[in-house]
Amino acid sequence: MAIVGPTASGKTELAIRVAERLNGELVSMDSRQVFRHCDIGTNKPTRVELRGVSLHGIDVVDPDELFTAADYQRVALHAISAIAARRHLPVLQGGTGLYLRAVLDGWNLGDAPPDPTLRAALEQRLDEEGTEALEAELRRIDPAAADRARRNPRRLIRALEIHAATGRRPSEARTSNPPPWSTTVLGLDVPLAELDQRIEARVQRMIDGGFIDEVTGIRHDFPKADLRRLGHGYPEMAAFLDGRLTLEAACASTVRQVRQYARRQLTWFRADPRVTWIPPDPEVAIERLGAAIMTAEAS
Repeated sequence: MAIVGPTASGKTELAIRVAERLNGELVSMDSRQVFRHCDIGTNKPTRVELRGVSLHGIDVVDPDELFTAADYQRVALHAISAIAARRHLPVLQGGTGLYLRAVLDGWNLGDAPPDPTLRAALEQRLDEEGTEALEAELRRIDPAAADRARRNPRRLIRALEIHAATGRRPSEARTSNPPPWSTTVLGLDVPLAELDQRIEARVQRMIDGGFIDEVTGIRHDFPKADLRRLGHGYPEMAAFLDGRLTLEAACASTVRQVRQYARRQLTWFRADPRVTWIPPDPEVAIERLGAAIMTAEAS
């Protein structure tokens, strides 16, 4: 099964409780929790919070290393196979919709491995020329890929990287081979006003929990790391440490960006017909999962 939804909707706690009840293990679908040392800013669950439940797909690479959707797909599918071999229930949980689709739709992402030199050149062009220039170039190559990557720098760069490596249109390179198993996908439906309050409270907990020290340590140990890739709040706290923002302004900017991101997550997941929306209640999730299993067994 998979539990999805926007940031701060309660996915992790719900997934832990479901795994406890149904003999499951968790597989993270969070594009930021793959980075080691980024614990507070990415809201990784602690060992105490996990209560003995296994969690896969976190702490995979250092903050200055590249990690693509293809990398995630390999990690997740390996974890799912190993969990199933132990006769446990794989419970995917997280808010990165691209990761969910890469696994459930079986995207073919391995034909164009990342090229660090090309990636660096494209990122430099992004800084110097802006998103519009790269989008215009991609649109000349592949209008369909440009529509999917619109206003998303990471997707723009990856699409151009695929074209440079394979000579094919990125939209044509993404063929699908869905896995042989079915997945119940539950989305947590939290009212926007409540979600906004949760996000604000989370950012404050990050600050109280030592987020500034975490950012300081990452900058010291990984000076080449692109903080923008690590998640909302990392660039803002760096700006505070450099004296370019007050702490109040850095927190306000982080809250604003996370709220905007949460709305984009909702848009992505609401467009996926596989998602069944439920209140963030573990009993409801378990009831829905049980009904889905009975339906599958009867068919």
